[in-house]
Amino acid sequence: MKGKTGVVGSHFVLNTGAKIPAIGLGTWQSGGDLCVEAVRTALSVGYRHIDCAHLYGNEIEVGEALGEAFNVSLKREDVFLTSKLYCTMNSLNKIENYVRVSLKNLGVSYLDLYLMHWPDSSAFGDATDPPSKSGSEYRQFLNRLKQAWKAMEALVDLGLVRAIGVSNFSVQQIKELLKFAKVVPAVNQVGSSFLLTSGIHFEQIFITGCSFIDLDKCVPPPFQ
Repeated sequence: MKGKTGVVGSHFVLNTGAKIPAIGLGTWQSGGDLCVEAVRTALSVGYRHIDCAHLYGNEIEVGEALGEAFNVSLKREDVFLTSKLYCTMNSLNKIENYVRVSLKNLGVSYLDLYLMHWPDSSAFGDATDPPSKSGSEYRQFLNRLKQAWKAMEALVDLGLVRAIGVSNFSVQQIKELLKFAKVVPAVNQVGSSFLLTSGIHFEQIFITGCSFIDLDKCVPPPFQ
C-alpha cells in the first residue's frame, strides 16, 4: 500500500489531519458470536480500523470485542472507528440521537469517522441496495441532503465524531454537496477493490474501497 507520500505505509492522512489505517476490518454480514470473534481476532493480529454501520445490526457485538481489548491491551485512541448513518425520510431531526446510539452500542465516547451511508433518504432499504427514489424529486433530494449534512456537521462541533464523510456517492452528488457544505467530507467509501481506489483523492476527499475477501483462501497479515 502507498501512503500520502508515495511510500509503503500503514496509514493515510485525511483532510482533517487524522491518520486512517490503510487496512480495516469491515463488519457487514457479521453477527453474534462470530462477529465478536472476528473483531477480537482482527485486533489481536494488528488491525486498527474497524468499519461499522448502524444498518449492520451488530454494533453491540463489535462493542463487546472492543471492550475486551480496551480492558487488556489497547487504548481507545489506538483504534480508528467508523460507523454510518442510515438516513430515513422521517429521521433528519434525529441524527444526533442515532450517533449516540452507535456510541453506546460500541462502548465509546466518540467516533473517528461517521459516514452518510447512502446519498438519498428513504423509508426502506438495506446495506447493499441504494434506497428507492420513487416519488423523490431532485429538489427534495437536495433539501434532505442539506439538512442531513448540516446535522452531520453539528456532530463534529459536539465532539461526538472527529470527522464526517459519505458513502456510495457519485462524483456529481459530491459536487452538489460541496456547493453548501461547510465541512468538506473527509471520505467517500465505495464498494470497490481497495487495491484500486485507496489513496485516490477528489477535492481533498479521500476515497476508500471495500472489498470482499474469501477468508478460507486468505490469511491476513498483521498491520500495525
